[in-house]
Amino acid sequence: MVLALQEALLPPALPVLPRVRIAARYLAAGQEQAAGGDWFDAVPLTDGTVALVVGDVVGHGVAASAAMGQLRSVLDELLAAEPDLGTVLTRAEVFAAERAALRAATMALAVLDPADGTLRYTTCGHPPPLIISTDGTSRYLPGTRTGPLGTGSAPDLATVALQPGELVLFYSNGLIERPNRTVAEGMAELAKVAADAAAGLALPASDGPTAADRVCELTVELLARAGYADDVTTLAVQRLAEPIPALHLELPGELTSVTTARHAFGAWLDQIDAAAEDRGDLQLAIAEIVTNAIEHAYLPDRPGLVELRAALCDDGYLECQITDHGSWRAPYPSAAGRGHGLMVTGQVVDQLQVSHPPQASTPPGAGGTMVRLRHRLRRPAVVGSGPSAPISVPLSGPPFTVDIGTDGAIAYARAAGPVDVSTAVQLSRRLLAASAGGTHPLTLDLTNVSYLASAGIRALYQVRQQLSAHRQNLRLLALPGSSAALILDQAQLPYAASAITTPRQQLKQ
Repeated sequence: MVLALQEALLPPALPVLPRVRIAARYLAAGQEQAAGGDWFDAVPLTDGTVALVVGDVVGHGVAASAAMGQLRSVLDELLAAEPDLGTVLTRAEVFAAERAALRAATMALAVLDPADGTLRYTTCGHPPPLIISTDGTSRYLPGTRTGPLGTGSAPDLATVALQPGELVLFYSNGLIERPNRTVAEGMAELAKVAADAAAGLALPASDGPTAADRVCELTVELLARAGYADDVTTLAVQRLAEPIPALHLELPGELTSVTTARHAFGAWLDQIDAAAEDRGDLQLAIAEIVTNAIEHAYLPDRPGLVELRAALCDDGYLECQITDHGSWRAPYPSAAGRGHGLMVTGQVVDQLQVSHPPQASTPPGAGGTMVRLRHRLRRPAVVGSGPSAPISVPLSGPPFTVDIGTDGAIAYARAAGPVDVSTAVQLSRRLLAASAGGTHPLTLDLTNVSYLASAGIRALYQVRQQLSAHRQNLRLLALPGSSAALILDQAQLPYAASAITTPRQQLKQ
C-alpha cells in the first residue's frame, strides 16, 4: 500500500525540454524499513528556467508519503507563482513549521537557466548536488547554510554556472548512507560511479542512451546492490551544448508528401527524445493534417505547397504548424468517413487551433489555412521497489495491445493484456482513433484482456460518452465468467457473450 501511494504521489513523468536532458529514478526501501518520504520533481517555469528538487521527509510509511505529497504540491504552486527563489524558501519554511510531519524535511532545490547555464540552488539540510564535467571529472557543490525545513533556518542561496555538456546530479541520502560505509566513503563512491556512467565507462544503460539516463540508472543499480536501508532517489540534468533545432519542411501538395513528412518528423522526434506514446500520437496527428491540406486545399490540376514547422518550446510543449495557401472547404455532410481528420487530431494532442491568414481582398479562408498543434512532451520516470524491479509489476499473460480495423461503416477493436492505470489512456486514445473521435459506432472485444482495472473502466465510460454525444454506440464483447466480465458486471457496463471471429473482421494495426 505504501509503495502504491508513493508511486501515485511522485511525478509520473518528466518534462522534455530543448536545452536540457532530464532523468530520474526512485528505489523504495526494503520491507524492514517501509518506503515513503523521498521525492523528486522537475518543473518548467514561465521564464524559460526549470526548477529541480530532490527531498526527504522524516519518517517512513503512509504518514511520510502523505506529508511528502503535501510539500511537493505546495512547492509546485510556489515555484509557479513566485519568481524569487528566496521567497519560495521562506514560505516553504513557514508551511513546514506549521505541520509536525514536515518539520526537519530536507531538500536540495535549484533553478537552472538552460540558456546561460546559471544554477541557483540551496541545500536545506540535504547532501549537496554533484557536478560531472565533460572531461570526466566530478565535484560536489558547496552546501549552503540553510537548515532543514520547519526548523527556523533563514534561506541561503548559492549560484554556479553549468557549462554546456555538464551534468548535475541531485540525490537523496539513501544513496550515500549505506551499511558498512561512512558518508565520506559513500560520497566518494557515488562521484566515481556517476562520472563513469556519464562517460559511458560503466555498464551500458538499458532504459535509455542519454548521459542523464545512464547516471540515474547505474548509480542506483550498482550502489544499491551493495545494500541500502532507506529510499534512494536520483535526478540528473544535463545541459545540452546546442538546443534542439526546429524542423521546417516545404512539401508539394501530393499524397507522397505524407510519407515524407512522417519520416522527417519521426527522425526529428528521435532528436528530442520523445516517448513512444507521444511519438505515435504526434505522427498520427501530423499525417492527418498534412493529408487534409493535400486533399482539400488545392484543386487537382493546381497543386500547391504544404509547410510543416515543428519546435520544442522552453515550457515543454511541442508546437507544430501545418500551413497551406489554398482555399478552406468545410467537409461535405454526405461524405461518409471523410472530414474527421481534425476531430481525430484533437483527440490525441493537447491543443488544436485552425486559423486563416487575414486577406483584405479575398473571402475568409481563401488565402490559406494554418493548423496549430501544441502537445506537452514527457518522459517516464523510473519508480521501483528494488533494483531493476518496478512497482507496477506487469501481470502474467500477454503484453497490452490494441488492434483496430473496420468492416464497412463499423469500427472494431481487440484489446489484449492488462488494462490498468498505465495502459488505460492508451486504450482510450486507440478507441477514439478507431471511431474517428466517436463519430462511428465501435465494437470492442475484451476476450483476451487479462486484467481490467478501475482506470480501464473509467476509460470505457469516457469513450462510451464520446460516442453517445455523436449518437453512436459502444458494443463490448467479453467471455462470461472471465475477470473482465466480472468487472464489467460490477461497473454496470453491458456486454455481449461472444468475440469477433468472422473473416471480414480481421483487425489490423
